[in-house]
Amino acid sequence: MRGFFRRLRDRLRPPGPRPVILMYHRVASTSIDPWGLAVRPDHFRQHVDVLKRSRTPLAMPEFVRRLQDKTLPDNAAAVTFDDGYLDNLREARSHLVTAGVPATVFLAAGAIGQAREFWWDEIARGILARREALDCDVALDGSTCRLTFEAASDDELRENSWWRAWQEPRTNRQRAYLEFWRQLRDAGSEERDAALDRFRRLCNLSQPAASDLPMTAGDIAQLTRGGLIEIGGHTVTHPRLPLLEPHERRREIAEGKERCESLAGRPVSGFAYPHGAEDEACRAAVRESGFSWACATANGFVLQTCDPFALPRLFVQDWDAAAFEAALA
Repeated sequence: MRGFFRRLRDRLRPPGPRPVILMYHRVASTSIDPWGLAVRPDHFRQHVDVLKRSRTPLAMPEFVRRLQDKTLPDNAAAVTFDDGYLDNLREARSHLVTAGVPATVFLAAGAIGQAREFWWDEIARGILARREALDCDVALDGSTCRLTFEAASDDELRENSWWRAWQEPRTNRQRAYLEFWRQLRDAGSEERDAALDRFRRLCNLSQPAASDLPMTAGDIAQLTRGGLIEIGGHTVTHPRLPLLEPHERRREIAEGKERCESLAGRPVSGFAYPHGAEDEACRAAVRESGFSWACATANGFVLQTCDPFALPRLFVQDWDAAAFEAALA
């Protein structure tokens, strides 16, 4: 009977904390954000305060080592960023350094230093934030993506600013954005670049805000100064790795690692799969390229049985402190 009541008590007791790897992309206030990549700076500061107060923040290499050694605390948390946005330096770094919370930034190495936004932001600005009408065809790898919509009203522009790409599209612009995004995501890098050049000309896109750009080599040197923030690999051109031929997949991973190590001035041990796309062949290629662990985008907490080359992460959204604490719980 005593055992029954103990089991009942354990069942009714709220579950304790579980180890978690947090996945961020941007710390910024943005008007168009279809993938929910941006966390506002005031909310990010609250997140860091919550982590410092209620969790044991660990750098990713230590997190993985202790996971493998079976000494990982239940309340362990690791902070990661994907892609390499400039706001990781300008907005996130100061909060992390003040709190002493380590982080890993996975760099899409081919974008470092470019004077353009990441392509998914560029087409969001050119389609979802565009007021003028557009009627054109963009050729892409043997197919054509038709972009046609009338001038946008203020109400439609507001709706586009709230819309998220995992929701059902409600306007022609939203449908056009999703279709173009899918085609660009799955295209080869040369075909994608050619399509984007045509898209820029047709849309007559203005220059992006400096705050929306990727980091430069000098920015990365500032970001990693002091050693609290480290660099990880994220390929060269941010492709869906399972779609590539084996030799091209290996080149993307290995060359990305070499470029990141050159930027960081030290070995790079961790990797993150672009778009979260991975399979057994991708994991093997990452391992063979000299990485020690890799992060996926499967949303969840870290269990002892997790594959160190497919670690789940919690996708962090623009939550206030209460919502962030609830997600951690």
